[in-house]
Amino acid sequence: MGIIATGRAETHQPLVKIWRVREAGRIFYSPGMTNLIRGGKLRLSGSEHVEFTFSAVEDAKDQPLRLRYKLEGRDRDWQEAGGEMQLLVLAHGESGRVLSYVTFKMVGESAGWRGAVEKSAFNQRRESLTLPAGAIRMEVLLIAGDWNLLGTAAITDFRVFRQNATDKAENIWPDPTVEEGTNLNSPQGQPRYWTRGSFGASMARVLTLPPPAQGHALVIADDDIHISPSWQADLPLGYKDRAGDTLTLEWREAFSLGIGGRRLAIFDSLPPADYVFRVRAVTPAGEPVGAETTLAFSIPQVFWKRPAVIVFGLAAFGLAGAAMVRMVTRRRLKAQLDKVERRRRIERERLRIAQDIHDDLGASLTHLSLLSQTAHEKMERPHAAWGDTERLRALTTNLTRKLDEIVWAVSPRHDTIESLLSYLTDLAEEFLGAAGIHTRIHFPDELPRWTLPPGLRHNVFLATKESLNNIVKHANATEVHLRLAILPGAFQLTVEDNGCGYSLQPPRPPAAKRPAHHGIAGIQERIESLGGKCSIDSAPGAGTRVVLTVPVNAVEL
Repeated sequence: MGIIATGRAETHQPLVKIWRVREAGRIFYSPGMTNLIRGGKLRLSGSEHVEFTFSAVEDAKDQPLRLRYKLEGRDRDWQEAGGEMQLLVLAHGESGRVLSYVTFKMVGESAGWRGAVEKSAFNQRRESLTLPAGAIRMEVLLIAGDWNLLGTAAITDFRVFRQNATDKAENIWPDPTVEEGTNLNSPQGQPRYWTRGSFGASMARVLTLPPPAQGHALVIADDDIHISPSWQADLPLGYKDRAGDTLTLEWREAFSLGIGGRRLAIFDSLPPADYVFRVRAVTPAGEPVGAETTLAFSIPQVFWKRPAVIVFGLAAFGLAGAAMVRMVTRRRLKAQLDKVERRRRIERERLRIAQDIHDDLGASLTHLSLLSQTAHEKMERPHAAWGDTERLRALTTNLTRKLDEIVWAVSPRHDTIESLLSYLTDLAEEFLGAAGIHTRIHFPDELPRWTLPPGLRHNVFLATKESLNNIVKHANATEVHLRLAILPGAFQLTVEDNGCGYSLQPPRPPAAKRPAHHGIAGIQERIESLGGKCSIDSAPGAGTRVVLTVPVNAVEL
């Protein structure tokens, strides 16, 4: 297990790295920009939006590490970087059709958590749901709500109550304390009414509860960010068309949950003060491991709010006494504020659209992915729909990625060249890294504060993505260089690989005969639609270099 398993002597080393700090879309810190830190402290301007990106260090990236952060000067307690476990309840009708579903979430750590399920207190929980018309079967799943989840969650004493003919609450769930089944005293025992999902089955365990408790608990001990284990069970309801009936669900739970991988912490409207951003790693069970990683920064008091400046301004205003100057100044200020307000209204509308897309479609795609996974796991390979459910899972994953790209393109928070480069860097590292290709990034430390329209950002992103896709598919490269050069009123982005190269084709046919947005022709058409230029240099055995020159109507932030 690498660093964690080699012994306590190495756990004093930091296991988390801060990759970048962005404020209002501008990068203020990355590992290659340490010259911006003066006196051991980063200086920010105090805008409305500060972002910290962090992840496990390279040597520990494959470790099951949860990430926590804390902003000293604002937060009292450590914050989990995200993640939740879900108890998902689905109501099925005829032919297995899903009529409704309800999600009950577990987030963070439960009260009384002491580092392991068997040492922790189980907390009682009660929830209710209303059955839709035609419901004949209820399905219950204990499953991670995020693929990057790490941690442990356990439930026991699971009961489902409905009102019987005498109006008394009657439990209709068999074996609530999990006492029926085979080999239940083993973690891999098989309860009679519950089954494990096909992914990460070894992480779905059975726990014998210590005295004075009785029976067993169902445990998800997730220590792999690439797999989502689950427990699932079915309950025939025994009656039909009882729309509006309310079932009461009761269970006891204990959990400690977090998330791994590269994460983002966002802080809005920080007042002027000195801060320390602290981030650390913990085990899936929530035990701290390794030393903290810290980054000190300050947000200075706005110049015009300093007492001496206020006194001087009041004195100067009293001496001036020129009513005409004051009137002209107010008119100009009003015109500027009107212009700024119009721009803010547009940005707020774009931000609302991006948020609605993320919240509504994103949540729907997540549940669609869970439902398709559930259907896929229940089918044997010879089943006629097995291939369809497999393709449905792949399609929902692809749609989720595309939705993220759309939200990024629409959001006004990313209308800067710094945000574009940050997104391209993340794309190159993830896409090429998955293919085993080394990535080298060459960006200037100082970048112009240009505002880029969303159409320009989106087309440059898609052109770069297509170039990287061509490298992975055809180049047989081992290394790719991504370079940026700032030109007068433009920027130049170069994607160069050391692959097999190819012979350049003859001049392209007229535009009317070219396939739109396909391969090299698609890249050239996207850049030319921006008034820019795409040049390609390649030869057999000499690699390929794609140079995108994009003009910018330089609007300074």
